[in-house]
Amino acid sequence: MKRLPKLPIATFLIAVTVCAWISLSGAVGQDSTSPTSETSASAASDGKPGPKTESESSSDRPSVVRRNEKSGASGLVTLETARDRLISYRSVKAQMVESVNLGPRQFRMEGSYLQGTDLKLRLEYDLQVGSTEAHLLEVCDGQILWTHQKIGNEERVTRRNVRQILTAASSAGKTPQNLLTAELGLGGLPGLLAGIQKSVQLEKQWEQDVNGQTFVVIEGGWKKNFRSKFLGPDPAEDQPLPPFVPDQLRIYFEQESLFPRRILYMKRDEAGTRRPMVTLDFVEVQCDLPVAEDAFDYVPPEKGVRPQDVTQAYINRFAPPEQKATPESSPEKPAAE
Repeated sequence: MKRLPKLPIATFLIAVTVCAWISLSGAVGQDSTSPTSETSASAASDGKPGPKTESESSSDRPSVVRRNEKSGASGLVTLETARDRLISYRSVKAQMVESVNLGPRQFRMEGSYLQGTDLKLRLEYDLQVGSTEAHLLEVCDGQILWTHQKIGNEERVTRRNVRQILTAASSAGKTPQNLLTAELGLGGLPGLLAGIQKSVQLEKQWEQDVNGQTFVVIEGGWKKNFRSKFLGPDPAEDQPLPPFVPDQLRIYFEQESLFPRRILYMKRDEAGTRRPMVTLDFVEVQCDLPVAEDAFDYVPPEKGVRPQDVTQAYINRFAPPEQKATPESSPEKPAAE
């Protein structure tokens, strides 16, 4: 099955997961939310509606009044503060709603997100596009990250020893751990925000009121190193990205908690109008609640699919060429000499 390049900042939730794989298989889903309409997500436990998805003209005229507009530097501070707060919680529990518009392919997925301390994570969601059903489950107990994917009749289970991977990266001394967890899809929402910080050049920040609730909004476009992954070295600033890659990103944070309630990926059409491409909402958010002891446990299927250990493939990224083992080598055993 042909696949498009994976988006580094979206390893956690966006199109590189089930949504992208199904869209690449040629399946065309039923119409969901129109990309030109303004839709509201239901809110967190307070019951208030979330921010609206805006379709903006080339003049970037907002549909609601913006206040206290600031520079991208302020947006960077907001992003870092929001990530630190997410890490400080003993637990984060939320429902996820994602709407995707890839031209003729428009679909919606729903799932659940559970974050614990010290890399503990449980992410699960289902999706149906046309007659194709998909399910994704990612579970990490702080040591082993399991990924169980089922797309139609195809099923795959992978295993990563995240501690071994992080130790290898630390020994190489090349990548800060918070950014590494984002690149490897290990860090949940905090990792996703770290990846955004690495890949997005934040341009501005403002406050926006929606139905009585105030959001802190940050926005930016891709940095050159991200654009070069798709356009080659030294891409021109006005060189368009491929149709499947959004042009800009916007995040809506709750004003007090700075919880990222909406992450919006936008694409500019030929007329210069920015339209939502991927809209990811977190709703029914609850923090610091007790979590069941077995919430981050996972037992792979006994039959039907053989788990694949991909730890060594990640470790190889940080080892000198002469020391690299084969990807198939088990992380618990030394590579064959």
